[in-house]
Amino acid sequence: MTTTPDDRPSGALDAAALERRLRAAPDDLAATQELAGLLFGTGRAAEAEPHARNAVRLAPEDARSHTLMALVLADTHRPQAAEFHHRRALALAPPDAATVANLAWSLTRQSKVEQARRTYRRAAALHPSIALTWHGWAQTEDAARDLPAARRLVDRARRLDPGHRGADTFAAALLARQGDGERALAVLDASVARHGGPDPDALLETGRILDRLGRHDEAFTAFAAGKALLRQAGRRYGEEEAVDLIARLATFFVAPRLRLMPRPDKPAAGPQPVFIAGAPRSGTTLVEQILSCHPAIAAGDELPALGAVVRALPQTLGSPLGYPEALSELWMGDQRDGLERLRDAYLRHARKLVPAKPGHTLFTDKMPFNETHLGLIALMFPSAPVVHVLRHPLDVVLSMMGTNLTHGFHCANDVETAARHVLRVFDLVEHYRREMPLRYLPLRYEDLVREPEPAVRRLLGFLGLGFDRRCLRFEENRRHARTPSHAQVAEKLYSRSIDRYRAYRTHLKPAIPILEPVILGLGYSL
Repeated sequence: MTTTPDDRPSGALDAAALERRLRAAPDDLAATQELAGLLFGTGRAAEAEPHARNAVRLAPEDARSHTLMALVLADTHRPQAAEFHHRRALALAPPDAATVANLAWSLTRQSKVEQARRTYRRAAALHPSIALTWHGWAQTEDAARDLPAARRLVDRARRLDPGHRGADTFAAALLARQGDGERALAVLDASVARHGGPDPDALLETGRILDRLGRHDEAFTAFAAGKALLRQAGRRYGEEEAVDLIARLATFFVAPRLRLMPRPDKPAAGPQPVFIAGAPRSGTTLVEQILSCHPAIAAGDELPALGAVVRALPQTLGSPLGYPEALSELWMGDQRDGLERLRDAYLRHARKLVPAKPGHTLFTDKMPFNETHLGLIALMFPSAPVVHVLRHPLDVVLSMMGTNLTHGFHCANDVETAARHVLRVFDLVEHYRREMPLRYLPLRYEDLVREPEPAVRRLLGFLGLGFDRRCLRFEENRRHARTPSHAQVAEKLYSRSIDRYRAYRTHLKPAIPILEPVILGLGYSL
């Protein structure tokens, strides 16, 4: 987010050449660092990570190694660990503005707004001409809900670097949120003209602004154009992989097989998870913002902990099989404690990321499509509450079309693929509910918006907590929700997001026959 040209790879060698060099000399620090930087700079952070880690192993007192590790961690949503490595880099070398600004961004992502502000001031003092510093600082002020300050700072970023597309798009979003949609559109139009064409984020922001202005056909045209650019860039639905995983989950998690599974002997100590499940843009951020107003609940946001457990599960259980089939190792006499090891691994990951405080007995995990792994969740945490946020499926698909999302195997880049994935996951949830006991609460977004107090009382009661009126004033919650919905949950409840699909029925027509079973099954109308 806040990297500067100095942080990017030199490009002296391509990745294949560097990999050949490292096969011949695995301890070549310069090649290791260059390959990590090259992969990161081309948007391949996951591939860069093992090389960045090896750079730290090879040279734990080299600032460049820590900077690369920090950039990878920040890009893969681990800001606490990124903060550690940024601080190590600054301790090992004279401070540079880019590293200080990147540290500030990691602090922002942890909602440490005051620390982030101080750190951005330091970065700006070191080098006042880096546009990315001012852009990141503007986003910090947005997180603090100081929109005038955010506007001033992003305008400075745009003056310093007129070619900064992201600053233009962010400036337009701020104008739109302050009620100046026409001016916001003018900013985006000027940016497109200056750059010789649009980019996906600018098109999606244009669509969201047009939607607010009631210009629905134009809005959807912008959404579709933005998604087309994402597909051209390779962001296509991994349908074969999705279908295979969901079929294997449904085959493995069946009642006769599950009766053979051991259960953890005793619950783990410390705060326990509340899994907020649901499709992206279904209202999960709103539910988390409400819950985190309660003094017993810490907000975990979109935790990668469950995904980490899933990826490591075959190795953890010593199985030659993949997930979920590797869970069959639990039938072995020497693996009867396997679920406890998986559970404890999840909690170790989560506790590194969740800002729990004294008094917190629960923390939220609202990774979109968490419900895909309800079977594993119920095995690891038999008494964990699962809050499944439901919203009219056509409203979900429409909102997914207006947002740059990667969840669900990149399903959100086309109306039909989004609809197919929503249907598949819904069917999988119904399968889990038939085959195994779940502590499960379906919660309709529409009920929460129309009659918040009864819905919140029901929600807190399900979690075994007393009602707290602060949960109805969630817009006063100062935490920064690190999702595309962060601006909406800073406002009081409004009903304009209910039945938005009606204005887009023509555009959503391909999704209607796909989603009809879900729509009717949930009691919604067509």
